[in-house]
Amino acid sequence: MQCSKDLMQKSIVVMPTLKRTEMLALALERLASQSADNLEIRIFLDTCEASKLDEVEFVRDTYLPGAQIYRAGTHIEAPSGCWNILNAIKSGYDSGAEFVFLIEEDVMLYPEYFQWHFAVQDSSRLLASCGRRKKEYKTEFYTNPGSCLNRKLLDCVVPHINEDYFQDRFGYLNSHFDVMEDAGDLDDGVIRRVIKQKQAEVIYPKAPVVAHQGFWAYQKLTQYKTHGTIQERIEQLRNMLPSLNPKDRYLKDFEPFKWSRQRLPDDSTGAAQQIH
Repeated sequence: MQCSKDLMQKSIVVMPTLKRTEMLALALERLASQSADNLEIRIFLDTCEASKLDEVEFVRDTYLPGAQIYRAGTHIEAPSGCWNILNAIKSGYDSGAEFVFLIEEDVMLYPEYFQWHFAVQDSSRLLASCGRRKKEYKTEFYTNPGSCLNRKLLDCVVPHINEDYFQDRFGYLNSHFDVMEDAGDLDDGVIRRVIKQKQAEVIYPKAPVVAHQGFWAYQKLTQYKTHGTIQERIEQLRNMLPSLNPKDRYLKDFEPFKWSRQRLPDDSTGAAQQIH
């Protein structure tokens, strides 16, 4: 089953990235296999050196030439790419799209990814659909990797993506929402609080439609390092990922991606400037 051209045209994919360009290459490769010709795709590169921009342009040109690259200007620092993730979502909203897909640089899509999201999304409700659920999360607990936020929900989220929040995350959140300590203070924490406040819905698939491939020790421990040119690092990572043990004590939130899995049945302001 192919996703309709109409739904694709009402949607946008935003992809925040920073350091793991070889991971981004594999994520773009998976996205390119999803028949997304009618889908606008924007890559958001956080503040970085020029050499990193060159690598991002290379992997874009190699794996998904139709994607647009936006590069962040100087902005308030926030941990774990929080600024870049939230502003990528805001850019997707500002595009006028009905559905904004958040696919981070370390997220690999399964073939049924878009099909499943479009089957459960409904623009008449405040709704977030999440690509997979971790067992320790409550069923109403939103999680980022491979998610889709519809416009009605984003109407409530986007006003909170502002400088006051980035200056004092917990202070801002505690002054605008009921205390929700288990939600955290980063990008997904903002969305979780809005969902709770507005009594929005969160929907998860029975089986994951994405795999989150991020892990703590990547490029830190010898056995998890890649070397050489960007082309060499991409192939080293491609070979490394299937061999990782998700129970390794150095790993966090790593989900092995089943490469052969079959389709399921049914500036000072920090504003990102488009490069090209």
